[in-house]
Amino acid sequence: MGVGESEQGSPLIRDMAWCWWTRPRAVCIGRSVFFGALDSEGGVVAALLDLDSGAVSRTRLAQFENDDHNNPALLAREGKPLVCFYSRHDAEEGLRFRISCASLAIEDWEPESILTFGGSTTYAQVHALDDELHLFTRVDETRWSWRLSPDWARNWAPHRDFLSFDTDQQVYMATALLEDQRTIRVAVSGHPKEYEKKPLHDVWACLVDLATGAIRTPLGNVEIGNLRTGEGLPLGYDRLELAQRTPPDRTINLFDVSSGPVFEIGFVSKIKDDNSTRDACYQVAALRDGCWHTEDVVAAGRKFGYVDAGLYVGGLAFPDRSADGQLFLTRELQGLWHLEHWRRGADGAWSGAALLPPGPTRLARPWALANPTSELAVVALALERYDDDSYYGSLSHLVGAAAAPGRGR
Repeated sequence: MGVGESEQGSPLIRDMAWCWWTRPRAVCIGRSVFFGALDSEGGVVAALLDLDSGAVSRTRLAQFENDDHNNPALLAREGKPLVCFYSRHDAEEGLRFRISCASLAIEDWEPESILTFGGSTTYAQVHALDDELHLFTRVDETRWSWRLSPDWARNWAPHRDFLSFDTDQQVYMATALLEDQRTIRVAVSGHPKEYEKKPLHDVWACLVDLATGAIRTPLGNVEIGNLRTGEGLPLGYDRLELAQRTPPDRTINLFDVSSGPVFEIGFVSKIKDDNSTRDACYQVAALRDGCWHTEDVVAAGRKFGYVDAGLYVGGLAFPDRSADGQLFLTRELQGLWHLEHWRRGADGAWSGAALLPPGPTRLARPWALANPTSELAVVALALERYDDDSYYGSLSHLVGAAAAPGRGR
C-alpha cells in the first residue's frame, strides 16, 4: 500500500521528533523522502520513506540525551552522499556531522567528524550551492556563525560569525533557499520569554547571496555585509531590516520564512507573559510594494505559553517555493487539533482547508517537504507524550498530507 492509499492520519513513520530551527529535514527525491529526526531515546536518526510502498528505512547515527533540540539537519541531493549535521543542545563539543558511504545511501555512514565554532552550538542549517556547503549554527545562544565547505563536507574553511545580537536570551533564525539556488532569505528574532533583562520580540530580515557572499536588505538594493570576505560582520539587529515591530504588550515565536516569489515570514503572537497562553494568533509579515505588511491568519488556540512547554506545539510552515499567501499550520480549537492549509485571498482575507481529520492528539511542528509530490506536501508530529514542564522525554509520530486543491506553485 503506497502513502497516497494509506489511512488518512495514520503515522508515516513512528517515533520521530524535531524542534524548530534546523534545515533541511524533509526532502523528496524521486519517490523517496529523506528525513532527519530524533527518536524517543535521544537517537539521531536518518530515515527514508518509499512513497510507493510506504516502507521505511532508518539508521541511528548518534546517541544523545532525549532533548528534542538535538534534532539533525539532513542534506539530500541527487547523485551525492547524504550529509547529516547535529549538535547537542548548548553543549561544548561542537557541531557534528556524518557522510553516507554512497549516493543517497541511508544504511552505511562514515565515522563522525566535529566542527568547532568558538563556543557551544545548537541547531544546524545547511544550504548547497553546487559542491559548496554553507553551514549555519547558533553559537553561545546569541550568535549565529557560518562555515564553508568547497567540496561537499570534505574540507571546511574557518568559521565566521554572521550575526551577533545584544541580548541575554536565545536568538532564532529561519532560512530558505530560493529557486535560483544561490539566494537565501533570512528571518531572525529572539526568545518569546520575558524573565531576562534584554528580550527581543521584533523580527528582522535580510538576503544572502551564497555565490558572492553579499548580505543585502530584503529588496536587495543595499549591501550590509559579506560572508566570504567578512566585511561588516558580525551583524547586529540594528543592521538588519525591521520586518515586524511587535507591540509592547505582546511577544512572538518565529517559525518559518518563505521560498516563493514574495518574502514572507511566519510567526505566532500572544500576550506578553511567560505563563499565559491567551490570545495566540498566527501572523505573516509579507514584503509587498516595497514595505512590510503584517496580517492575522487565524487564532492558534491554547498551548502557547513559554514556561508551559506547550510553546513547542502548534506551528506553521510555508509550502516549498509555492505561490505567495500560502502556509501549513497546526492549531487547537475546542480541544481538537487540526492540520490545515491556509491561503490568502485576493481581498487579503485568509481561509483554511483541513488536511487531516481533527482529533484530540496534539499536532506540532509542521514542516513542508522540499520537492513535494501530489500525495505528500507537509508532515507534522502527532504527540503521544510531551510533558508540559519539560522538552525531554517526548514521544511523537510523523503524519503527513497532500496540499489542499487550489492555487499552487
